[in-house]
Amino acid sequence: MAESLSYTVYMRTTTLTIRTDEALRQALQLRAEFQGKTVSELAREILAEAVSERPLAERVGHLRGQLDREPDDSDSWRKQIRERNWRR
Repeated sequence: MAESLSYTVYMRTTTLTIRTDEALRQALQLRAEFQGKTVSELAREILAEAVSERPLAERVGHLRGQLDREPDDSDSWRKQIRERNWRR
């Protein structure tokens, strides 16, 4: 006869109540459903990401190489910066 073991894990959590408009609530609900999560799980992940202290390069590294615009020396502000730059 096989014995079955079971255990329960309790997380130490506190409750945080936030107020949102209906559009944000619906957007959270749709994203949570799409990702197979509860709204609470999704909100925890979003909040954890928002308050994590990571270097800027790590936070925006995925954007590297996304802008394929060649520098244009005809931009007046760019010209002014180059003219004032003593380290040319």
